[in-house]
Amino acid sequence: MTMQVLTGGAMQAGDVKLGKVFANDHQSVIPIFQRPYVWDQEDNWEPLWMDVRTAAEEVEAETEPQSGTGQSKPRTYFLGAVVVQERYRPPRRLGSSHIIDGQQRMTTLQILFAAARAVAHDIAADSVVGRFTSLLENRAETVHEAFPDDRYKVWPLPQDRAAFLWAVRGSDDDGTAPALDHRLARARLWFEQEIGDWAKAAPNPAQRLDDLFYTLQERMQLVEIVLDAGDDPQVIFEALNHRGVRLDAADLVKNLLFQTVESQGEHQHSEELLMNAWLPLDAEPWRGQVTTGRIRRALIDLLLTYWLTIQKRQDVLVEHLFADFKKWLPESGRQASDVIRDIRHHAETYQRVRGLPLTDPTGRLLDRMQTMTTTPWPVLLYLHATDDVPNDQRAIAARAIDSFLMRRAVCLMTTKDYNRLFVQVLADAQQSDPTRAGHAVVRSLWNQTADARLWPDDQTFLAALNANDLYRRSYRARLKALLIGLENYLRTPKTEHAPVLSSADPRLNIEHVLPQKWETHWPLNDVDSEESLKKRHEAVHQLGNLTLTTTKLNPSLSNREWPHKKESLGTHSLLRLTTSTVLSAPDGLRDNWSNERWAECWDEDRIQLRTLWLARIALQAWPKPKGDTD
Repeated sequence: MTMQVLTGGAMQAGDVKLGKVFANDHQSVIPIFQRPYVWDQEDNWEPLWMDVRTAAEEVEAETEPQSGTGQSKPRTYFLGAVVVQERYRPPRRLGSSHIIDGQQRMTTLQILFAAARAVAHDIAADSVVGRFTSLLENRAETVHEAFPDDRYKVWPLPQDRAAFLWAVRGSDDDGTAPALDHRLARARLWFEQEIGDWAKAAPNPAQRLDDLFYTLQERMQLVEIVLDAGDDPQVIFEALNHRGVRLDAADLVKNLLFQTVESQGEHQHSEELLMNAWLPLDAEPWRGQVTTGRIRRALIDLLLTYWLTIQKRQDVLVEHLFADFKKWLPESGRQASDVIRDIRHHAETYQRVRGLPLTDPTGRLLDRMQTMTTTPWPVLLYLHATDDVPNDQRAIAARAIDSFLMRRAVCLMTTKDYNRLFVQVLADAQQSDPTRAGHAVVRSLWNQTADARLWPDDQTFLAALNANDLYRRSYRARLKALLIGLENYLRTPKTEHAPVLSSADPRLNIEHVLPQKWETHWPLNDVDSEESLKKRHEAVHQLGNLTLTTTKLNPSLSNREWPHKKESLGTHSLLRLTTSTVLSAPDGLRDNWSNERWAECWDEDRIQLRTLWLARIALQAWPKPKGDTD
């Protein structure tokens, strides 16, 4: 009754024995919008086989002479539900249905039947071979010679087809698997081994296999839901997803797109679209989980969220992805085939942008975005997916966004409005001449006036950089990104070649040159002076007292005295942030400070000078235009 309400059409639902599901000359087709085969041994094959084996051994016990008669009704085993919908039957074709839900189970059962048939063939149980064949193949006289593939009871997706046909091959076919790492090939080998060991452990293996066939035919049952031809299978998908069947948003989007391909009259292109456009999105890395905030999501869901944001020019939340997509698609007036190809293009663009080196402005921005926010992604994806946007404009946009994010992070400004802000930036870029898109991004950011969107000017940025409590009030990951950004900027063509450092490099830690616990090894000359004590406390957490060290060097420095730190840093550190501003006088101060005099000690005056010097470098590394100009 519930399913009738959900589908809104006439349909039939009820328990059915497995033997009846495969009894008729009929083909169950897995529609192109379904996921490929994903079941595995631990979660799926083993539990299925244990149920089947237990039931078969119960049947076997019933056939023993001492079992007696008059037993209670034998129990049946429930294998889950399957939803099917009748397909249009062209001339000379066998009757067929689409498997709307349950395709993983139906496919696995076919592999189990084929494995049992192979074991029966090995022990020359020819009659049992024939019985299992009846569950796998339609009768030859019902299959037209023009359509030989109609012989199979189940017809898989194109990407699973080669492995499936090998897995259900006839007993006289000793061909090798096209891909032994395919899950269907592995399933066939696993079931054949398990069934073979089990059958051969019995006194009469042929009888045991015959009991297995009877068990599968009579003691296993499914709930079969047969949809009317007018029912919408998309509604079933959504209903099943709502009831807890695990479907990523991308599965629902894919389902909708390929069904729309059919309804828009492009059925002949469905397989080509699946194999040449969508197929990689059903595999790694797209189906892998990534962390956004504290939540893990499929990467494909994030990509589709960014893509739909670009299309709608509105903020799309991944939690509402499918609902938003379902509303957008008919309103867009676009062909689903074009949408599928465009999603694939953006997926390839995403991977290419993700692979940009840290020497590229966009690569550096993405590296720092790991510590700040992912909200600029739709802007970057649009700029790199649009062929008419030149590389120099992409670089201009990346540098502007990088400056905007870093300045606001150092100034401790809120990130709460970034979603809507970068949708606005995206819209401004889309509405501009593509050859000036980078400048459009700069103008969009520069023209923001709300406090939650201001691009800090030099005075505001300098004030934050010179704050006495910079370390204490900053997020550690963002402060580390600032220091690594300064290190990379300080490197010049004269610097020894070394890879650009990543903000996420776990080998580097923030180090206080003057320790936070300085009292033991860094005594004040005038211990009674409140002014000296205040100056010391203020210096500890200033930018000028911070550098980077490796995780291995950091513990040995700890709270040790300056001569020890100076020697250790001089021996081990290659970072210019240390060698050219801590162990020697920064460039521009050497008229008044020799390197030897600068490194004699480490005190509040040197910390203050280094703070000012690094703040000036930060202005150069993350500049803001002086006005609303190109």
